[in-house]
Amino acid sequence: MKKFLKFNALVAVGFVSIFGMSVQAVPVTDSTKNCKPLIDVNKKPPTVTIQGLPERVHKRMNRALEMMGEDRYPEAIEQFKKLLETARSDFVKASVSLNLAYAVTQSGDSNGSLPYFKDALKYGETSLPHERVQSLRQNVAALMYGIGEKKQALAMMNTWLKNAVQHDANAYYMIAALYAEDNKITEAMCPSYWSVKASSEPKKNYYQALLAFHWEKKDVNGAIALLREMIEFFPQEKTYWRQLSQIYFQKDKIDDAIAIMEMFYLKGDFDKETDYKMMSSMFAYRDIPFRAAKILEEGLKKGVVKSEKKNWVNVAQNYHVSNELDKAIVAYGKTAELSDSGTEFLKQAEILSDEERYKEAISAFDKALRKGGLDKDEEGRVYFRKGTALVNMGSCDAGIGALEEAQKFKRYRSQAGQWINFAKERKRNNKC
Repeated sequence: MKKFLKFNALVAVGFVSIFGMSVQAVPVTDSTKNCKPLIDVNKKPPTVTIQGLPERVHKRMNRALEMMGEDRYPEAIEQFKKLLETARSDFVKASVSLNLAYAVTQSGDSNGSLPYFKDALKYGETSLPHERVQSLRQNVAALMYGIGEKKQALAMMNTWLKNAVQHDANAYYMIAALYAEDNKITEAMCPSYWSVKASSEPKKNYYQALLAFHWEKKDVNGAIALLREMIEFFPQEKTYWRQLSQIYFQKDKIDDAIAIMEMFYLKGDFDKETDYKMMSSMFAYRDIPFRAAKILEEGLKKGVVKSEKKNWVNVAQNYHVSNELDKAIVAYGKTAELSDSGTEFLKQAEILSDEERYKEAISAFDKALRKGGLDKDEEGRVYFRKGTALVNMGSCDAGIGALEEAQKFKRYRSQAGQWINFAKERKRNNKC
């Protein structure tokens, strides 16, 4: 799960606002259909008496803040520590501890600020406004996580949850991440769902976490619903298009898989070999060989798909099946150039011969022989088909010579003999 979900322990120099959160529609899946609200938004937050800092404290604190503004953090930290020693009320202790924590954080020692944030929380629970206390709980939990105190961090966030009166997407996400750290995917699911639902705007990391949990739960239909929405919100994220198409293909929803890949293609986002290969294989599977050949050939010509034999074979065969013979001839030629044997030249030559392009066919048959690597059947076929092509174009003597070579192969002995007789008859009738 850690590879899917990364929780960053960052402390903001300020408080995260938990107000103004909207609750948005999120696909309800088998894994999230029982996710009820995690907090009671009708609960009244505790109230505290508004207090002010004594003038002496206020002045000394302002001096320390000015030092921070001038990047004089060691001096500011020392000033805050002295203030803390003389603080009397919980409110003053909380306020000074909080500023001291920020000074330590900004000095580059985030982990060292944890004790001061804890003090600020301890003294602030009865003296600071509710939303500030809740924000402190998040900061403390994040820092605990950062130093490996994951159970304590989760306990702190559960305390946050018990006291929450407003939705907070980041807090929900943090809780989900902490459960996921302990591989408690079931417990992580609903906080993750609410992190997406409570976010003021769609956030990729929230969606990605929820998607990851659906994969872990093997909720494929839920993953499909999420990916469809993720594509809508983050159309620039190419991985989502690929994943959704692959899932549809695996579920044998071929038309849906093709539709997603076509939209992805039309956006101009194909930039990986697998994009072209996947779409080509889908068209081939759906018995649309021309599109299968065309899309793979495009990838080859762009250099995105590696120019190797097996890829050109797929192009050639699909063009051949779709009766796009001119294109098949060219593709078989490309295949032949990359092959160790003359087999592909033979295929090219046979199509040329069938199209009565005898001169080109004979050239391709000769290339097949020169390339070599043919099995016995293929070698016999080359001589037989070359001989028939020569006879058909009127070169009867050369054709008879090739057909006599074909007779050396048992399979073609009889047919070659018939064509030799036919060629001799043509010669007698002056048709050669």
